[in-house]
Amino acid sequence: MRNPLKVLRRTVQVLALLAFLFLFWQTRWHGQGTGSPPPLFLRLGPLTALTAWLAPTPTWLPLFVPAAITLLVTVLLGRVFCGWICPLGTTIDLSDHLLWRKRSPRPELNRPTWKYYLLAAVLASAVFGAQLGWLLDPIPLLTRTLTVVAYPLAVAAYNLGVTVGHPVLQAVGLSAYPTDREPVFALNLLVLAVFVVILGLGALSRRYWCRSLCPLGALLALVGRFSFLGRKVDGCVSCKRCQGECKMGAIPAPGEPCEDYRRTVAAECVQCFDCLVCPQEGISGLGFSTRSGDVDEKTHLSKRRFVGALGLGLLYGATAATGAGRHATHSRLLRPPGAILRTPSGPRNMSESEFRSLCVRCGNCMKACVTGGLQPAVVEAGFDGLFTPILIPKLGPCEQNCTACGQVCPTGALGQFRVEEKKQIQIGLATIHTDKCLCWRKGDLYKLCLVCDEQCSYDAVKVIEYEGQKRPVVDADKCVGCGVCENKCPSKPEAAIVVYRRDTRV
Repeated sequence: MRNPLKVLRRTVQVLALLAFLFLFWQTRWHGQGTGSPPPLFLRLGPLTALTAWLAPTPTWLPLFVPAAITLLVTVLLGRVFCGWICPLGTTIDLSDHLLWRKRSPRPELNRPTWKYYLLAAVLASAVFGAQLGWLLDPIPLLTRTLTVVAYPLAVAAYNLGVTVGHPVLQAVGLSAYPTDREPVFALNLLVLAVFVVILGLGALSRRYWCRSLCPLGALLALVGRFSFLGRKVDGCVSCKRCQGECKMGAIPAPGEPCEDYRRTVAAECVQCFDCLVCPQEGISGLGFSTRSGDVDEKTHLSKRRFVGALGLGLLYGATAATGAGRHATHSRLLRPPGAILRTPSGPRNMSESEFRSLCVRCGNCMKACVTGGLQPAVVEAGFDGLFTPILIPKLGPCEQNCTACGQVCPTGALGQFRVEEKKQIQIGLATIHTDKCLCWRKGDLYKLCLVCDEQCSYDAVKVIEYEGQKRPVVDADKCVGCGVCENKCPSKPEAAIVVYRRDTRV
């Protein structure tokens, strides 16, 4: 007989994953006056919210309401978010079922302590404004993987299918056209490798990542271990079936500190109902009850390792905060226009420290960028700025009428802004290299070009008469650093007009 609760849980998992994928696909610029859907799943993650809240940079507290709801549900029902909602958890379940279902159980891997030490390091570094959570936080991690790996592959496959299948489509009266651009992102192989490793850990034990390494799971475990919903065990014949079915190690195995098949490690239980397989019906189900001897609320952590993890997190945070871990700000480190803070005197650009403390490197802004100009930083921002978004005008300028990056950021690292405000948000300054510019050549080498003047949407490029010839110059007060001039400059192999960062604060 099929377990109806298990069927219900799987149905909710599939629906949540489909909703996550739909919202991800809709994360793009829909045209002026049309907003992109908010990053709901990214804001549901309490770890993302907590690291942003701990950061010294002021944030808009209503952004964290969904995360607060997740914590409240966890207090009442336990880690249902991990077992029912988390899209990465569902992806791992699917991978485990398809790739690793024939492996033998590995009870010795069921001690889920590493994630707590990782959580300690993440939160300790966040106090100094250094983001470590982005590396392991499951929802930003999955969003990042979809952005830089799956989305470009999907677009390339669509374009190929439309091109190859055009005669067939035309024969049946349908029309479809390739997209204008195929996005390509730096670090895509690294991101893919991390994702493959996470899925590959299923070869060791089911949901190994969720049980042993996920810091969000650790946070929810600490909150959910006092929940009112728990497994009820009326009798036990020690058949071990429930322990073998538990993919989270919530039913203690031989050799664990609380070995007893009748007990439940509340912090690790994700309410998946896989344990309801007792042949003697010794497990009557799950229900609301006060805490009893059948529940183990302890996490069995090593104090020495926990203190060591805190120390490492504080050391990393202090190193990043003091600038000791960063080189001088790269002259080409151009942040998206949403990297602003609103003050009584008006919006101002964030400093590097302020921006990095809030950015969780989810890649949403890169997915939404209409020109493909937003790319993950590789070396431009130092080791603590890896994968933060930067504008590379050579690949795509900042579209004048686009405000998508500020709409899709989950933490406020990129704030919402209006199109009318973009002329006051100066993300960089264009500089003309006269030794490369066609209009600044002399004699017979001179060529009238002025593409930068024609393309500039902000009237920041002026044409002057110099030595009897027309030459372009940049008005620094009007230039916002959108990069359209650099993108369109015909000078090869390098543009004659290049956008540089205006300030070098860290």
